[in-house]
Amino acid sequence: MPESLKKLRIFAAYPSDVVSERGKLETVVESLKPMADYLGLTLKVVDWRAVVPDAGRPQQVIFDKLKPTSWDIFIGILWHRFGTPPGAIDKSGKDFLSGTEEEFKTAYELWKQHGKPRIVIYRCIRALPFDVDPDQLKNVRAFFKLIEDVKGDYPTLYQPFDTTESFEKLVLNNLQKLLIEYGEESKTPITPEVVQVLAPTIPNNLPRRQAFFGRTEQMDIVMRAISPADRTWGVLVDGIGGIGKSAIAIEAAYRAQEASLFEAFVFISAKQNILDPSGIKELNPSARTLDEFLNETARVLGQPGITKLTGDEKRRALINELRSMRTLLIYDNLETLTKEEQEGVANFLRELPQGCKAIITSRRRGGEGGVWLRVEKLDWDASLGIIKNQISLDDGLANKLDRVGEAYWQKLFDEMNGSPLALVHVLGLMRVRAALTFDGALEMLRGNRDEDLQKFIFQEARKELTENDKAALGALSFFVPSATFEAWMDVAGLTRNALETTIDHLSAFSLVDVLTSEERNAMQPLTRVFVRNELLTDAGVKRDAGMQFAQYWVDYAKRYGYESYETYDRLETEWTNLDAAADWLWKTANVQSESIGNKDAARMLDDLVSATENFLWFSKRWDNHVHLCTRSYETLQATQKWHYAGLRAYAVAYVHWARGSMDEAELWASHSADAWYRSASKYEEAAANQLRGEIAQRKGDYAKAEKLMQVSLDIGDKYNYAATVGRALKGLSDLARIQNDYKLAEDHLRKALVLARKNADNYSQLACMENLGELMFDQAEWAGARTWFEHKLKLAEELGRQDAISSAQYHIALVYEAEGHIDLALPLAQEALKTYEQLQRRGLAEVHELVKRLLKAKG
Repeated sequence: MPESLKKLRIFAAYPSDVVSERGKLETVVESLKPMADYLGLTLKVVDWRAVVPDAGRPQQVIFDKLKPTSWDIFIGILWHRFGTPPGAIDKSGKDFLSGTEEEFKTAYELWKQHGKPRIVIYRCIRALPFDVDPDQLKNVRAFFKLIEDVKGDYPTLYQPFDTTESFEKLVLNNLQKLLIEYGEESKTPITPEVVQVLAPTIPNNLPRRQAFFGRTEQMDIVMRAISPADRTWGVLVDGIGGIGKSAIAIEAAYRAQEASLFEAFVFISAKQNILDPSGIKELNPSARTLDEFLNETARVLGQPGITKLTGDEKRRALINELRSMRTLLIYDNLETLTKEEQEGVANFLRELPQGCKAIITSRRRGGEGGVWLRVEKLDWDASLGIIKNQISLDDGLANKLDRVGEAYWQKLFDEMNGSPLALVHVLGLMRVRAALTFDGALEMLRGNRDEDLQKFIFQEARKELTENDKAALGALSFFVPSATFEAWMDVAGLTRNALETTIDHLSAFSLVDVLTSEERNAMQPLTRVFVRNELLTDAGVKRDAGMQFAQYWVDYAKRYGYESYETYDRLETEWTNLDAAADWLWKTANVQSESIGNKDAARMLDDLVSATENFLWFSKRWDNHVHLCTRSYETLQATQKWHYAGLRAYAVAYVHWARGSMDEAELWASHSADAWYRSASKYEEAAANQLRGEIAQRKGDYAKAEKLMQVSLDIGDKYNYAATVGRALKGLSDLARIQNDYKLAEDHLRKALVLARKNADNYSQLACMENLGELMFDQAEWAGARTWFEHKLKLAEELGRQDAISSAQYHIALVYEAEGHIDLALPLAQEALKTYEQLQRRGLAEVHELVKRLLKAKG
């Protein structure tokens, strides 16, 4: 082979609109390196960028440094730009219109004289951009008209392409053929078999696959996110250190490989340290910045030419490369990037071509446009799998664990709080430290004496938490499951600006979840444990933080609980936090028979129950109603606040009465009567007697019922208690109705309704309307019955009373059934049934039976 062919120099001429194709050219040349090595050749691509700036006409400087006589192959690439005039004239005396034109004509003249360089021209024919320069485009078209003229001075065959991928294939095919020609000239022919062997391989640099346990739901989320059917760019897996983010990403990549979802797999990690039994070891990651991530991606894909580009050109070239093959990108430990660079990654990922996906892991949340997966504690079954796997690797560890037995292993899991890294780390310590027994490992964990483990999981947090961070974390640890900004700010005792700064800091380390869509903030279980163990170890600090949390919700309940039902949606939204506050106050009050451990907590608990009592009744939370009123009753009884104790007992009795649990109702009604007798409250005494009378009526003891109700009526008349009189009249009406004295029953009800309206007693109005409707129904006066039930429904809807709404619906459905209007009755009955089932209220069986009858009648 001639010496001049030992090194093939390829000169690239191109304007700025085809830089992506220029990057592909270098990539193709790099991929042909094995074939060139086989032939004893060196391939090198050069262009104007390789020239050191110097004085003189720019194009001449380029020619002086990259002598055209040294070019073996000239490759020209044109689309809609032609370039800048170089300030020289051609052989006909005309000005060159661009440096590209001067380079082409110079190469052409050399080819005519010496047979080299080989000239290859490519023309891009894809759609033109909206901002195309008409003069530039005109020059491009004139150039191709020139070389298309077979009788002209520069006739040249060129090849069109429409995408960067098709350009790459053309260049690869053409250069490969040239190499084969050189091989034949040098008597080193390349057979098809050799070509196949030397062809570029599919990029794949995944780490070695490890044993993987559990995480079924999380893996389903990841696999759906990287499936072709999902429209996002992929998934962000975040969480605190050691929770298993990288393991999920790598396992998902292998599963995707097995399912042939992608043609290429790129794994790049910015992890700076790892934890093993000997301690924390520093790493030297290949990427620490966004630009390095892009460069590493290009290298793994076999496109080193892209690394030489900068800014948007590099990003566009990499995106164009990804269009050529279905690729899964795994970017690991992105928390090392700045916030701006993480946003840059997110922007890059949003541009991924169809067929490409990404999995990124971070201790910080980010990556808008993808699916977000916050990884939390591992379950026991998966942890058991890890333990058994580790046992299989080491006999010494197996012996230590066998001594205590499998049933005892869960104690280790409980101390790990579901962290797979913590579990493997402690098992590793037991393996390498002969003296460390199972019990010793437990004691080490319980005493937080494994500094390496704590440092690794919360390494950034431990060294960077400010006093504001600590206050914010301590406050947030009480919220269940999340907090609004305003609530968090108040409980933490921070200003708005201070908390905003703190949230940014804490979310950066995955210590809190900023639930943007809900405008709330939450904390992972492992972080909650960290906060309680590290920040709230002082009993006084913990008590003060808890009281601040509870006081906020007591105030919140008073603000929205004493208003009309229109504010109850606020209580519904925050019920889990209100319930958590009540539970904390109950435990802190520490009620022991007739003693109270913390009177402030006891007082606040009753305030909270008092403020939420109506809400709990109206919003179907009857179980919560009974639970909280029972606790409040016990607290008030211990402090001998009999009036309020009677109120709580009465509330419990009334729920049982409404549900038809008459024995329980009678017991609690007796508690309320006893408490009010002690407080000498005649109004409440009448109410207790009335309720006991209604319970006696339900149990069939009509004589006792009438006696108790008459006592209640007498008290009401004597002390001018309108509500007491109204309810007694209603109760007596029920008794008259049972005895078929409809006239007396109606008289009682109408008197009660007049009183209720006069005193704006909505509850009594609802009851009277229902009973008047039932009286009409009993006498087959369908229109009159329906009118009363509809009056009740309208008022119940205005008040937001779900129990009264469902009762009215049921009764109207009964009227429609009696009138033969099945189609009108059925939907009302079905709607009523839903609420009855939710409340488990008295009459459920009757409503269910009505629906059953109506369905049967409808056929």
